[in-house]
Amino acid sequence: MLSDLNYILTWWLTIFCFSLITLPLTFRIFSKFWDKGYIFSKIISICLVTYLSFVLGVFKIVEFTNLSVIVIGLILAFVLYRRFPLDLRNWRFFLFEELLFLIILIVWSYVRGFAPNIEGLEKFMDWGFVNSALRSKYFPPVDMWFAGEPINYYYFGHLYFALLTKVSTLASAITYNLSIATLCALTFVSGFSLTSNFIFSLAKKIEFRYLVIGGLLSALLLTFGGNLHSVYKIAKINIQTNGRLDLSQEALTRATQSYWYPDATRFIGFDPDIKDKTIHEFPLYSFVVSDLHGHVNSIPIVLLIVAFLFSRVLLTTKKFIDLATIIPLGFLLSLAFMTNAWDFAVYGLLFAISYFIVLLFTVNCSLLTIAKKLVTNGFLVIISWYLFTLPFSLNFKPMTQGLMFSDSHTPFYQLFILYGGFWLICSPFVLFAIKKITDHESRITDHFVLSLIITATVLIIIPEIGYIKDIYIYDHRRANTMFKLVYQAFMMYSLCAGYIFYRLRRFFGYRLLFMLVFCIHLIYPYFAIKSYYGIFNENLQYKGLYGLNFLKDSYLDNWEAINWLNQNISGQPVILEAVGDSYTTFNQVSMATGLPTVEGWVVHEWLWRGGYEKPSARQTDVKTIYESADLDKIRSLLQKYNVSYIFVGAKEYEKYPTLDPSRFSSLGAKVIFQSGNTRIYKL
Repeated sequence: MLSDLNYILTWWLTIFCFSLITLPLTFRIFSKFWDKGYIFSKIISICLVTYLSFVLGVFKIVEFTNLSVIVIGLILAFVLYRRFPLDLRNWRFFLFEELLFLIILIVWSYVRGFAPNIEGLEKFMDWGFVNSALRSKYFPPVDMWFAGEPINYYYFGHLYFALLTKVSTLASAITYNLSIATLCALTFVSGFSLTSNFIFSLAKKIEFRYLVIGGLLSALLLTFGGNLHSVYKIAKINIQTNGRLDLSQEALTRATQSYWYPDATRFIGFDPDIKDKTIHEFPLYSFVVSDLHGHVNSIPIVLLIVAFLFSRVLLTTKKFIDLATIIPLGFLLSLAFMTNAWDFAVYGLLFAISYFIVLLFTVNCSLLTIAKKLVTNGFLVIISWYLFTLPFSLNFKPMTQGLMFSDSHTPFYQLFILYGGFWLICSPFVLFAIKKITDHESRITDHFVLSLIITATVLIIIPEIGYIKDIYIYDHRRANTMFKLVYQAFMMYSLCAGYIFYRLRRFFGYRLLFMLVFCIHLIYPYFAIKSYYGIFNENLQYKGLYGLNFLKDSYLDNWEAINWLNQNISGQPVILEAVGDSYTTFNQVSMATGLPTVEGWVVHEWLWRGGYEKPSARQTDVKTIYESADLDKIRSLLQKYNVSYIFVGAKEYEKYPTLDPSRFSSLGAKVIFQSGNTRIYKL
């Protein structure tokens, strides 16, 4: 671990320096927060600098370099520090949150060090996006698996980690794991800040310990919490094994050892096994499996959106058109859309519900007036979102195939096992809040928290009514819709938990209920971390943060070739390698270098390109290049895709058994690298 501490501190210092850029703006936005929104300055700074770099790159005004990023950051800081005064009187609070962030960053970096390989699930795709962005001179980044075309996916989150990697000067094979740890740390401290500010808004003389306790309760559930599934499944295994519920230590140990942590995210449609397979993940599962995917990259952004909406609630204005909300919210929703498109709709919905409820109970006006304000401001938010998203949309084609009504519905007991813990926590508060509203004693924060609960519940209900059709087979028709919606529902419920505990703390029965649910949810990390990382195994050794050792161990010659390419090839010339299936170790060269290949993971490109025709044609052409004896045909195809380098290694021999590398020499290609049976030919 000590060997990686230098990397962790370098990365942390890079993020800290970024956070200083927008401190004056952050303090202005969150002026009503006890901590002035300090932790949100990190994501505001990173996103603003990334967005400006992105826009300037899209219109080919400024190249994406270390110097350009630093200059953009300095100019932005100069403007903001001139415009807004900086008040550092609460520096002890800022130091507290900064230390909290650093602690979680170190802890999860340490956890990742036990299984750091950038392999499995979506990691090849995610790291490929980062590496392609790192090689980009302008934007959009080139699709490393579809040479000649831009990435047609939601890559803004990958872009801001590429930017941090570039400025930190650390190897991306290390920053991949640091990025996961950063997301974990930002989730924890942002959740802490947001919930503690819910509590702080009730009265400014609240003891600091209550802010800390409430904030930590929500942060722990949000970042490390699971659901009721662990207890349910262990009890079910116990009964099936023993014919009854056996509470002996031996029986419970045996049942516990049989529990597999992914089951908590693959329950509906899998247990029992029916033709309605769904996905219902939550942040900890994402941090454990560590895909740097859009829905995870978006967590800091959506938490910032919630914080911004709450800050505007605290500054409720009677203006009919609230530009101070409309423009920033449109910008934040555009960031969410470019990172994980579903979040635009989800947090647009939260805006509508919270705006309506807050106006209904705090502003003395008619329902008709409220409706007019909501429609007008909502429309203007969409216009703002559209304009900020335009540089991305110019080179992006949507992948959805329409809305369908659900022909399958989840049994209530399964929904309760997944979300019943939150319902038990939130239901008493809903009754409490309604009574307070009836008695005209409600607080504005009660209204906002009630909005979060309503929105989260609606998100769980929506997949029972309809879903967005995509390329997934019929058995998985609801999977993506449910996944993207309930992920956000889990986070909204978690953010409410600490505040609700504080509001209902005087009720002894509620405290017992809350702590029971809290403890059950916090069982999950034990199973997940133990299973994935083996971290409680005495014989397990810390492997470090470098993520390519799996290539070094299994494909040594390829690993050496990849290092050579990264050290000697600049820009993004096309390199040909074998076409691969999704979730395999094919296309490791394009993934690890960011050099585009003709065709990568076929099913992924099928989704991104809106059909199978183009990826299929490219797959056939690559096979022809590697296996055909017709030199003229090979030459024609190489020219068609503007191929500069041909890679021949273990995966190419595996995919194309009749491959004869001598044919490339016959075309005039020269071997510029060789290690064992791995060669790189330059045309």
